[in-house]
Amino acid sequence: MPSIRELSRLATAIENGHPLPSDWPEGGGLILGITGPPGAGKSSLVDALTTEWRRRGRTVAVIAVDPSSRATGGAILGDRIRMQRHHADEGVFIRSMATRGETGGLAKATLALARMFRGAGYDISIIETVGAGQDEVEIAGKADVTVVVMVPGMGDDVQAIKAGMMEIADVFAINKADYPGVERTEREIGAMLSLGTVEVPIFKTVAIHGTGVPELADEIESRPRRKNAVVADGPTVIDHLGIAVASIESALAFYGGGLGMAVASRETVAAERVNVAMLPVGASRIELLEPTAADSPIAKFLDKRGPGLHHVALRVPDLVAVVSRLEAQGCKVLGAPRHGAGGHLYVFLHPASTGGVLWELIQES
Repeated sequence: MPSIRELSRLATAIENGHPLPSDWPEGGGLILGITGPPGAGKSSLVDALTTEWRRRGRTVAVIAVDPSSRATGGAILGDRIRMQRHHADEGVFIRSMATRGETGGLAKATLALARMFRGAGYDISIIETVGAGQDEVEIAGKADVTVVVMVPGMGDDVQAIKAGMMEIADVFAINKADYPGVERTEREIGAMLSLGTVEVPIFKTVAIHGTGVPELADEIESRPRRKNAVVADGPTVIDHLGIAVASIESALAFYGGGLGMAVASRETVAAERVNVAMLPVGASRIELLEPTAADSPIAKFLDKRGPGLHHVALRVPDLVAVVSRLEAQGCKVLGAPRHGAGGHLYVFLHPASTGGVLWELIQES
């Protein structure tokens, strides 16, 4: 396992937009999502679960997603006070991170951090979300198991959040179960669950005393993992369309003069022996590709097929994870990820593996 200092440096780099190293292992640890409304005791429950798993000899990493400070832009760290008893334990790594304006209860780098900890060999990686409402449910697509934490006395709040958060739970935990109203909350959750087809267990805990926590930990470890969890996070948006042209200047008579598209930037990519002109189209762009050498890939494409669509590029949140999954499925990847136009990290997929289309995958910045 890498040292705490090495992981800290890598975590900082990831939060600043850098991808995981291409040779970073996938690992086999459990990714656990903890979500729920503000005041449910999520941090206390994470602390209690961490204590229980350390008692069992498990190593634990905690990614605590906090609101962003208006003053500094960083994470508001108040809730981490509850986890201070683990600060000297080398088997526990706690990382707070700000949402940086992202919605869904997570930060943009949360996915990559979870993969970092799992690849580093941690047995359990816990993602604690921001206090969530019905639309902050992204954790369900990132974690192997998702626990929704409720609290007695929520009343109409159960109804208010049922449209989103209620549907993502693999396990419910009613924390602060020594408060009045726990039976009513259990009945309300049960009534919501009766409308669906999936059976979801409900556990009652008192996190600050450890009550019910061993049973909850047993259930979490026994749950089947989601097929769409962390490693399966896929493309998010079309980044650009690559158009092969014999001459950028000639092509601009149509794209610029005819369609009114403006050239945002130009550059030469020496590795691909191509000149590139970038023309924004909404959140995506057109890239005009002009060969600079007769033996370049674009020149060969023009000789064989003539001008036209060369490739489609997708922006992905974690290039290394997507490439690893595709290679495991037998997809032919054309070389290792490398830096291209605009400085982004990219890789191509062979058309023979994609139904005849040349796909480019780009690391989301």
